[in-house]
Amino acid sequence: MAPAATVVRQHTRERDFRLLWIGSGISQLCGMATVVAFPLLAAQTLGACIGEVGLITAAGYLPWLLLTLPAGVYAGRLRPRLVLAAADLSRAVIVAMVPLLAVTGHLALWHLYLSNVLVSCATVFYEIVYLSMPPKLLPRDMLIHGNIRLQAARAVALAFGPGLAGFTVQFIGPEAAPLLNTAGFTASVLCNLMMRSRIDASAPQTEKHSVLEDLVEAIRFVAGRSVILASTAASAVGNCCFAAYEALVVLFLTVDVGVAPGALGILLGAVGIGGLIGAFAAGRVSRWLGTARAVWIPAAVLAPAGLLLPFTRSGSGVFLFLAGALLFHAGYAVFTVGQATLVQMLTPDELLPRTVACVRFISRGMLFVGGLVGGGLGALFGTRIGLAVVMVVWLSAPLITATSRLRTWRDIPTLEKIHD
Repeated sequence: MAPAATVVRQHTRERDFRLLWIGSGISQLCGMATVVAFPLLAAQTLGACIGEVGLITAAGYLPWLLLTLPAGVYAGRLRPRLVLAAADLSRAVIVAMVPLLAVTGHLALWHLYLSNVLVSCATVFYEIVYLSMPPKLLPRDMLIHGNIRLQAARAVALAFGPGLAGFTVQFIGPEAAPLLNTAGFTASVLCNLMMRSRIDASAPQTEKHSVLEDLVEAIRFVAGRSVILASTAASAVGNCCFAAYEALVVLFLTVDVGVAPGALGILLGAVGIGGLIGAFAAGRVSRWLGTARAVWIPAAVLAPAGLLLPFTRSGSGVFLFLAGALLFHAGYAVFTVGQATLVQMLTPDELLPRTVACVRFISRGMLFVGGLVGGGLGALFGTRIGLAVVMVVWLSAPLITATSRLRTWRDIPTLEKIHD
């Protein structure tokens, strides 16, 4: 291909990466509406107990256990843009059904469970493709910066999404607030439709393999990479704790601490602000420590700050929550950027969707377990003690990563140089 044509194609792909980044960022920002609205809708309108509220979180994570591995195979056989658009459109329609059922007086608790399950099914496909896109759209030397942008978008959603959702709930009620989520998914569909790059499926179709054969190939690859396994195990522990945290934190802050919905959004947003700080710092930290060390050292150093969260009290005591959440999640944002880059750099392109699926199956599957654990801890010991247990366990996650050869590396080697 002529150099000029190569430059034009690369500019187009970088433009499409920006569209992917913007669309996913908007959908994540607006998606916080259901994170805030569903627990309040269940507890205040439908009279759900703490355990039942925890099940809402767990239900949303169940498809990561059941669907992720086969989804990795099928997502690799389809064009990425088709998967992204279909997933977003499905999620927009499903979420819109909750306000419709609420307006007509037919909303029941099981509708919230079902909505979370179906949305999560579409999200499984979306995220597998979404996390496989940076190596297809960006040159290798820009990969970590692309992952920083994606993590920053998530951090912005966590920082400002809860505040936006909290005020939305306060002004229009939890019944109508999910429409904000629908608007976000719709915006993501539009961004996807504006992409110009023609990116074919990752898996070549010259040879037909069964789903099982493709899965076995990916599992063998991941099993042979102890560094990927260790970082995935750390992510699994972190996700389990995060889901337990999600199941507890809304009721902890509203019931135990006594904050209003608007203030609740601001406090929850501290998680995202910490993540945003960590995402913006990730590039500099990676240059200073090395791309491999940055995967685990910042999280290990800052994780103990999370122990401040259970000591939150009303009034000035909420600053303990703010400080703990800011520091804790700043460290984990750097870990998230590093872990994504690690998998992308050490995986061949044709295996990447399936490898992402295997990693997500292990790490995201624990979100379902975490939702159950959080609800159980809250029901047995109350939300304050339950949150304390979760934050103590969370401390172990970065140390698990350091048990692999990763601790001996300064930088992540290229795929050609590693012999695990």
